[in-house]
Amino acid sequence: MSAARIASAPSTRCARRVPEPVVTAPLDRAWEIAASWVDDGVVPGVAVAVAQDGELIGEFYAGKQAAGAGRPVDATTLYTIASITKPFTAAALMRLVDQGQIQLDETIRRVLPSFNGAGTREITIRDLLCHLAGLPKDDPAEDQLWARKARFDEVVASAAMLTPISPRGTRTSYSNAGYWLLGGVIAEVSGTPFPEALRALVLKPLALTQTYIAPPENTYELMARRYGRAKIMNAPYGRSLGSPSSGIFANARDLVRFASAFLRNGAGPDGKLWLSPSSVKLMTTDQTGSLPGGIEGILTWPVGAWGLGWELKGEKRSHWTGDLTSPPTFAHPGQSGAMLWVDPATGIASAILANRDLSTGWWLSPARWARLSNAIIAALDRSA
Repeated sequence: MSAARIASAPSTRCARRVPEPVVTAPLDRAWEIAASWVDDGVVPGVAVAVAQDGELIGEFYAGKQAAGAGRPVDATTLYTIASITKPFTAAALMRLVDQGQIQLDETIRRVLPSFNGAGTREITIRDLLCHLAGLPKDDPAEDQLWARKARFDEVVASAAMLTPISPRGTRTSYSNAGYWLLGGVIAEVSGTPFPEALRALVLKPLALTQTYIAPPENTYELMARRYGRAKIMNAPYGRSLGSPSSGIFANARDLVRFASAFLRNGAGPDGKLWLSPSSVKLMTTDQTGSLPGGIEGILTWPVGAWGLGWELKGEKRSHWTGDLTSPPTFAHPGQSGAMLWVDPATGIASAILANRDLSTGWWLSPARWARLSNAIIAALDRSA
């Protein structure tokens, strides 16, 4: 495979220098798989980064940021990572727990008195973090809120009025609306707007300089176009809203840097404790017991194991991280076409970014994410 397929030439319209790509020979087969997605017209563009023990060891870029004409995908391309935002939001919340400002089993009503939907009185912060609250996946009023360009606090207030669709603590029932409530909690407890709090609590300590929440307009040219229902993320309003459920834009390198931080037992890139080891453990080990569930309409399992923010592989079959990742693997998909996973057994982290909505099934039939992940694990096993 030519080096040109690994990193595209920089755009003459953008003054930012394109970083030199990391090229690792054992990953050639993985890169062939990723390239085929673009060659076969499955996705407009793709970015993949792989790290081991926190060190970036390989990356691949192909295609365009948008279907048809557009800037080539390269190391500076920012993808809307959709629900991969949730582990970032969970990490911000856990930093507030570490600081003694909030406690996991406090009820949401104590922090957000407006949370008064029927049957919600006992729902806790912990319930929302691991999707045990029984809330709907989405707020039915979401389209109307977007249409009138509602403010952040108005979206939180709407989510606070929702009625659970299943009893609390009976199944892992994935909820975007629940993470909007967590964003409201973080803003209330920290005393700052959610995007500002996320930057201070997570992005800055981990030196994630190419990860943005409510990004500045001078980054828009670097963004891959979003396809699917949430096309709002292509417009200034959607980008500036700062959704705690799906509002982050990032490049592949920063995503594996974030994910790898959970392998250092809470230490940041400077060696200082960023998150307590106890909080890391809670985020990356099962908090749901043997309850069934998952993400309705995407994937569900007889045992829907979930940590605080991160989805957990455990003993799940047909998992999006493939066959060769170990049971302690933690991961998160993004509806925009993104996947981020970490295997603690091997120290491998991978960000797989593309811009085609998951609801089309492109990643599952055939199992493209799983096949790519298998090739990454196998290649690095052989090289070791």
